[in-house]
Amino acid sequence: MARTVCPGCGRGALGPQIIKTRIGTTDNPGMNALSALSGLTTGARRDPGWQVQLRVDYVVNQVMQTHRGQSEDAVKQAIQDQLRVYGVVPNKRQISQYAHAISSLPQLPPTSR
Repeated sequence: MARTVCPGCGRGALGPQIIKTRIGTTDNPGMNALSALSGLTTGARRDPGWQVQLRVDYVVNQVMQTHRGQSEDAVKQAIQDQLRVYGVVPNKRQISQYAHAISSLPQLPPTSR
């Protein structure tokens, strides 16, 4: 089986992969559907926790938009609450680092709609 090499990719890199996603899921409002594992090619390897990290990244970005400049405890609690909604048990040390960084950011000015 020959591997496809993209122009500009390193030697032995896999070619473009097609990822199937479910469209129109209503069980997780506000979050895009995660890709199904069946849509990946057999040559692709992912770490076991890649979906968990995607969820952590999503939640941290959401909290960063809503809780900037607030106390570290408030930010930490918001991250933990939202991660549990997505079935992720948070790593306390990682959450503390995210909370410290988010609480040190300046608050965003209110947007006019």
